[in-house]
Amino acid sequence: MDLGSKSPIYDLFLLAHIVAAIGGFGANGLAGIYAGQLYPTASDSATRYFTSPRFIAEKLIYLVPVFGLIMIGVSRGTSELVRPWVLTGIAAWIAAIAVAHSLVWPSERRIAKLIGSASEAGAVQLHAKKLARGAMILDLIFLIALVTMIVQFGGK
Repeated sequence: MDLGSKSPIYDLFLLAHIVAAIGGFGANGLAGIYAGQLYPTASDSATRYFTSPRFIAEKLIYLVPVFGLIMIGVSRGTSELVRPWVLTGIAAWIAAIAVAHSLVWPSERRIAKLIGSASEAGAVQLHAKKLARGAMILDLIFLIALVTMIVQFGGK
């Protein structure tokens, strides 16, 4: 399309990209914060968090590359897909999805099922620790992606 990065359409997709990244990674980070409040004893706020239906916002990370790729298509064309900063961003997103699917989301589901059961307190703590570690990894990946998107090493 090559409308350039100064077009309002580009700005709209940039905003959507940023909102999806902050919303998705932020929701996953929040889950890690509440997971940390489940051990050694569960706080009331953490218990409420894991027993309420709220796992939708963290799925916003699926939209991050969608809006990012649209921005590339709108601004400079698909030739930008070989730039090191774009490839690093894509790799970071793939790593984030892998961590979310292998650590964070399964632990959340398990905690939601186990919470409130006194006999399962050890299992809740185990999954809470996994979730907290996974959320920290996601935070690190988000930071790497954020710096990469701002600096855009390898050319703009």
